[in-house]
Amino acid sequence: MKQAELERISGVLERVTTPEEVFGKLVGTPEEMLEAGRAIFRQMAKVTHPDLYAGTAEWARANLTFTLLTRLWEQARTKIVNGTYGVQWAFELFTLHTSTTTYTVERLLARGDICALYTGHTVDSSPSILKIPLRPVDNDLLANEARILKHLQASENYAELRYFVSQLAENFAYQEKSSSITRQINVLGYIDGLYTLKEVHAAYPQGVDPRDMAWMWRRLLVALGFAHASGVIHGAVLPTHILIQPREHGVVLIDWSYAVHEGERISAISSEYRSWYPAEVFAHEEPLPGLDIAMAACCMFELLGGNPLKQTLPESIPWQLTSYLRGCALANPKRRPQDARKLLSDFDALIARLWGPRTFRAFVMPAL
Repeated sequence: MKQAELERISGVLERVTTPEEVFGKLVGTPEEMLEAGRAIFRQMAKVTHPDLYAGTAEWARANLTFTLLTRLWEQARTKIVNGTYGVQWAFELFTLHTSTTTYTVERLLARGDICALYTGHTVDSSPSILKIPLRPVDNDLLANEARILKHLQASENYAELRYFVSQLAENFAYQEKSSSITRQINVLGYIDGLYTLKEVHAAYPQGVDPRDMAWMWRRLLVALGFAHASGVIHGAVLPTHILIQPREHGVVLIDWSYAVHEGERISAISSEYRSWYPAEVFAHEEPLPGLDIAMAACCMFELLGGNPLKQTLPESIPWQLTSYLRGCALANPKRRPQDARKLLSDFDALIARLWGPRTFRAFVMPAL
């Protein structure tokens, strides 16, 4: 009976796209909604927790299902606190008039807990992404992202490495006529055919081939090496912030809203992935480059079908890769690797021993 219920819940969670589809209609005060949602979460956790299936063939399914359940509950909690749980959003074409130009905003790309992303363009420009905060209180995050991206644009090697990071075209404060609310808006370069690592994981829940992970990891290290050489810590290297372009084997590290210059402290986190952050972030310690490397390694654990929090991988993964990734995500921040470029060189030597000379492997995202 327990295994049948696990299979049912697993099937549901792999199909849903919003927490509302799992926790249903929650009413009352935010506290009452949290209590009701938490009761549903606990009921499902009693069936899906991987500890219940230790040593059985169902452990892997339970581990994945419980991870999905936990993530959806974190999303639900954030929405309840923000007052957006259960709110249905409809998009209508609109325009933004600045002092120098007019943007026609054409479609909604994505809506998170903090920002909405739209495609839009001016009369004489190619499509761009307009990043707009849902609440004015988050204007500072957009302003910080613009600050960091402008710094990267002025850095050495930007012309060569700009495609590995978000490209800021323009940023401005915009006052809505209807409400007089001012929002900070960032206009970013748009590239078609990109997928987040979260979407890759949804398409390959049992994990991608390690050789496919290898090219994604290599390019992510290039992005981190560039940022760290420029004195920037990204601070939120998460599956939703890493984009891949399968056909060209491209990787883009996005969402620099949480980033800091070396010597600054991280002041905000992504609530959806709160459990992914190392302890030093909550202790408000000065972040080191190894913070980004550790969080990036957690992304690879999940990408390979493993557990990013327990740092475990399926038995089919070469033990050398498991050891390598664990070494990147050590609990002690001062013991982690701090040099992404050296880490890339070490990784190239490792995969050469495992698979020989590198060859191009086609990677395809199936229709979900």
